[in-house]
Amino acid sequence: MRENMVRTQIYLPRGIHRRLHERADKHGLTLAVQVRAALADYLERVEAEEQPILRADDPIFQMIGMADSGLGDLSVNHDHYLYGAPRRESIDTPARKAVKEKPPSTYAQRAPKKKAKRKSR
Repeated sequence: MRENMVRTQIYLPRGIHRRLHERADKHGLTLAVQVRAALADYLERVEAEEQPILRADDPIFQMIGMADSGLGDLSVNHDHYLYGAPRRESIDTPARKAVKEKPPSTYAQRAPKKKAKRKSR
């Protein structure tokens, strides 16, 4: 085991050093074993925080679309549907109409842009 170890010197506050020695005596451990275990635990927690919470294979992604309400304005008017509050936005607002209209499928079908007039000096 010693060939895989690297000797390292650290400075510990007296209180922590005393508590580690007390714990070592009580549980039959060495100071080094406790420090290595604490550092290994620390590294596992830090590396786990760096990992994304959700991965692509997470089963929660299988739930997408399972509870489709069929209401197109649910995200805006959820208080209306849950509590009977007045709607924040009517179903046929200009924004909703724009979403319903399909954009032109090719560049050629788009309306031509007006050329800006240059100011003469």
